[in-house]
Order: sequence, then C-alpha cells, then structure tokens
Amino acid sequence: MSDSDLVLSVRDLIVEAALAEGTVRLVDGVSFEVRAHEVFGVVGESGSGKSITMLAIMGLLPPNARIAGGQVVFMGRDLAKLNEKELQQVRGNKLGMIFQDPMTSLNPVLRVGKQIAEAIRIHHPRMPETGVRRRVIELLELVEVPNPEQRYRQFPHEFSGGMRQRAMIAMALANEPALLIADEPTTALDVTIQAQIMELLASVRARTGASMILVTHDLGLVAETTDRVAVMYGGRILEMACVHDLFEIPRHPYTVGLLNSLPELHSEDGALYSIPGQPPDIRDRPSGCVFHPRCGLQQGRALCAHTQPTLAAGRSVGRLVACHFAEETPQWAAVAMKMDTVLEKENA
Repeated sequence: MSDSDLVLSVRDLIVEAALAEGTVRLVDGVSFEVRAHEVFGVVGESGSGKSITMLAIMGLLPPNARIAGGQVVFMGRDLAKLNEKELQQVRGNKLGMIFQDPMTSLNPVLRVGKQIAEAIRIHHPRMPETGVRRRVIELLELVEVPNPEQRYRQFPHEFSGGMRQRAMIAMALANEPALLIADEPTTALDVTIQAQIMELLASVRARTGASMILVTHDLGLVAETTDRVAVMYGGRILEMACVHDLFEIPRHPYTVGLLNSLPELHSEDGALYSIPGQPPDIRDRPSGCVFHPRCGLQQGRALCAHTQPTLAAGRSVGRLVACHFAEETPQWAAVAMKMDTVLEKENA
C-alpha cells in the first residue's frame, strides 16, 4: 500500500498527566495508521488508554495532560505540533468526533439546530444564515431525524437517546470530515437503536467516503464493522491485525482472553470466562510486558517480567504482536481454555 491513501499516522504517541502522585504516563508509545475509506477498530478494557488516545489526536486532552512525545500526522500535518488556533481549523472540519454520551456533550440550554449550526459557522464564517440553516436541516435529514425543521428548534431534552446520538453524528459530519472518530457511539443505546446507528454510520460513510476509528468494548460490533483492529491494554497496543485474522487466530494472550470473554449462546452451563486479575494501575505500571501479571502464557519466565516486548510483525501480513512468545499462543490457548472449561464445570 502506498502512502497516498494514508489519512492518519500515529507514531510512538506518549501522553502524560500530572497527578498528585507525580507525572503518570497514560499512553505509552502507541503507533497505528488509518487509510482512506477504512474502519479501524480500537478495543480493550476500561482504562486501557483508548479514549485518551483519541482525545490526544483531537487536541482535546484535559488541562493536566499533554502529548509528551510522538507524532499525530493527519493529512500531512503533525497535529501534535499545532497550537490551539491551528487545531480549531482542523477539528470539526476534516477531523470529526462522535462522543460517548451525547447528553453530556450537547449543551442543554441551546437548541439542537443552533449547536449543529455553530460547527458550520466556525469553518464557514461567510456562509449566510439561510445557507447555514438549510445545511443543518440537510444534515438532520441525512442522519434520518424525522421532522427536521421542527427538530431544529428543539432542545436536547426533547430528543430520545437515539435521536441525540443522531444529532451528534450530524454535528460531526457538518463539514464532511475525512476522518470520523466514534468513541463508544452506541454504549447508552438499546440493541435495536445501536444497530440503526451503525447502519446509519455505514450509509453516511458510503456517501462521504470518510474513514472511521471505532472505539468500543463491543467485540461483536468490531467483527461486523471494522477492517483492522488494535487491541490496547495498559496504555499500549498489544496486537494489531485485520479483523478476520484477529478473530480467527489471536496471537496475544490478552486478545485470547477478550475473545473468550464473549458470551456463547450454545454454552451448556452458561458460565462466562473472565481474565484473571485486574487491569494495571497506570500509576504503577508493571515492568516488562504490561500484561504479564495476568498472563497464563508467561509461566514465570523472566523475559516477560523484565523486558518490554516490541510490537513486531508476525507471520501474517499486516499483523503486529507485542508478545515474546506469540508463536506459542494458539497452542497454549487451546489447552488453557479447555482446562478452564473443565474447572468451571467441576466448581459448578
């Protein structure tokens, strides 16, 4: 693949935050790329660094956090080097974001139409008021909000959860971005509305040609909608592969654990697998492989505890794995999951 279709390139991104305990590294050397028309998934447990990575890309980190190293090259410009005024020209224009909770992202005292209109006026200050209003109504129609002219005048509390999320999508699409970041866009929605929102995003992307980063806990959603996936844990990427390869033969023990945590409809006893232990405390990240305290494959080997593995290419094209013993993972997983199943049945 050539670099001509490269939309976003994140290289060795480091994000640090100043806490009472001192400076803490929230994101530790994250690298990935997003190409034209691609849907790139980012998965991992809460606290793995998914959302903070996206906020760093957008230039929306909290006041106590900063990008301490690396590059965020979007359409040829390193966003990590831009000042706030320069970022405002990019953010909401060619780079859009759908936030996790639309109720807290929308201003409760402003009409929805005016909030969407603001995203247009910032980047098109000379557009006449009639043109802005027309564009907002077009956007509401695009995201399938019924009675858009009436909805234009309503407040967020008059919208249902699904409708508020559609309004957020309309705002993110206002200036036809080249890249759309969707951070848990369906978390607070029921299954039916979730499916409608994802179908809507696919339809809109088909019209605009936008690439998308989908941040989610929902592995089923990832399997259905993404092209490639990065698995994050403890502020690092542990595995990255095309979605089919990742689900077919995971190479990192953490990925194995995530996939086996999915509920199975045909399970005889209804037992759910869970990864032993807890995610790491970012204030005291483990040495070596960040996952080694919870990893069944490490088997007490000193290399795992003392040497951080690099995100290196595996045998499959496009697959990257940060594990010293990645080639052992499939065989270990088959044995480990079988033993866990036996133990669960014995303890039932």
